[in-house]
Order: sequence, then structure tokens, then C-alpha cells
Amino acid sequence: AERRDLDHEEWEVVSEQLVEGKDGSMEDSDSKEWEAGDCCDGDSKAKRVAAVPPMFQNIHVAFRVHYITHSDTQLIGVTGDHECLGQWHSYVPLKCDKDGFWSESISLPADTRVEWKFILVENGKVRRWEECGNRTLVTEHEDQIVHQWWGYN
Repeated sequence: AERRDLDHEEWEVVSEQLVEGKDGSMEDSDSKEWEAGDCCDGDSKAKRVAAVPPMFQNIHVAFRVHYITHSDTQLIGVTGDHECLGQWHSYVPLKCDKDGFWSESISLPADTRVEWKFILVENGKVRRWEECGNRTLVTEHEDQIVHQWWGYN
């Protein structure tokens, strides 16, 4: 995760009086008349809150497929319409586990629909696409495992 130091211009001072009135009731800050002592600099109840844009959540999707390659120059990859999957122009190589299983964990944004396929790559070039239609994945808010058989939707 990227860490950024915030300087004082990125802070917003929020008074508790904006949310809760002095008597404990909720007040509309637009209709409240402010007194000279209510200035944020002099308000002992003022809080400093970081003004940060909303964070987008990423999840990890483990793609897994069984495929027996016939040479050391062949590998299995995954490609798709999302930039994390190469937008159909490039691919993410999978790692060979054991017994012909290929897998890799890829970071994708949550709540995203992607179309994708497994591909056979030889010497850096796509030699074979899965013969089935494009696969569809809808990411949610938790990591997922996508274990598929080559060519079966």
C-alpha cells in the first residue's frame, strides 16, 4: 500500500457542534447562527479529520486450470477485457504447480465484471485460445478461487 504524508492543507477542521447541538440535539449546520467564540481555532471540541478520497478495494482472484504442455517453451496464461488481465492484447502467465495444474493470483477491483479466457503461449506468442466462449467473472468483496477445466464454461 502506498503511504502519503498529509500536510496541513489536506486536513479539515470539524467542530462537534456541527453534528450535535450544545443540548445534545442534532442541528442543521446551515441554519445555526455562529457566535464569535464558535470559531474552529478557538473551539476546544474541534477535531482534525483527514480529507481523503474514497479508497477502491482490490481483491485477489486465483485462476487455476489443468493443462499438460508439450515443451518447456509452452505455458498457460490468462487474458481478458480488464487492464489487469491485459485487455485481450497481453496476458498474465500462470505458474505450473504439479501434475499439470497452472495457477496465479491476480489483483482485481471489487465489484467488477470481467470477461476472460485461458490461453496457451509458446515462445511468448499465443498459440491457442480456449475453444469455449468468453468466461465471465464478477468480483465481490472477498478473495476468490476460479478453478476451471480448459474449454468448459
